[in-house]
Amino acid sequence: MSRLIAVFMRHAALKHPTGLPGTNLPFPLTAAGESQASKAANRLHALADEMDCKIDDDIECAPNQGPWQTAAILAEDLEALTHRGYRAVERAELAGRSLGAGGNLKTAQLESLIADDPRFTKTPKNWLTHTDYRPPFAGAETLGATGERLGGYVRRRAEEMWPHLTGDTLKVFVSDSSALIHGAAYLDAVPAKRAPQLSLALASWALIEFRASGRCTLLSADWRKPQKADGEG
Repeated sequence: MSRLIAVFMRHAALKHPTGLPGTNLPFPLTAAGESQASKAANRLHALADEMDCKIDDDIECAPNQGPWQTAAILAEDLEALTHRGYRAVERAELAGRSLGAGGNLKTAQLESLIADDPRFTKTPKNWLTHTDYRPPFAGAETLGATGERLGGYVRRRAEEMWPHLTGDTLKVFVSDSSALIHGAAYLDAVPAKRAPQLSLALASWALIEFRASGRCTLLSADWRKPQKADGEG
């Protein structure tokens, strides 16, 4: 039976304004980010050769400019390397954690709004990485809900792909670090209690194998501790 391995890839560096939570951001890649994405294509091609896998033609990504650019650069560079066609495909289910009405406000602004509103209690320490904390803004999600949305979608895609696999396959999904990690936790590939303590390096990935039994196994990951310098997106 062919193997199906999901590549949970964090987007490359964004033009990320200082002070914004790094989640579901609409900003494009920096010049350095474009270079990171191109280098990632070469690493991914080498990985596929090493594992004797093909890379699925559709590079699926969150529907924001940075993840889409990352996926588009991967597609273009992989096509040049393999002489096969690839494309970037946006999926709403792969979006980063939504802060709803508080989206794209600075962390300090969000905390001030919550503190000054008599309906709300003060945010817990490190609230942005709490799995079960939902910011009290219309349309906001918990990280756990984000992971369920993303992980559930990836599982459905894996089930759709199984009958059509013609060889061992790497399937790439590009999104925010926290969304991918909590998606991996939803799939039981990462212990849920560890998810808030983990981050993926920019334009790097975790490899998760889907088994015919329904189990998911983490094969490898470029983990690091969350860093505020480049945001948690």
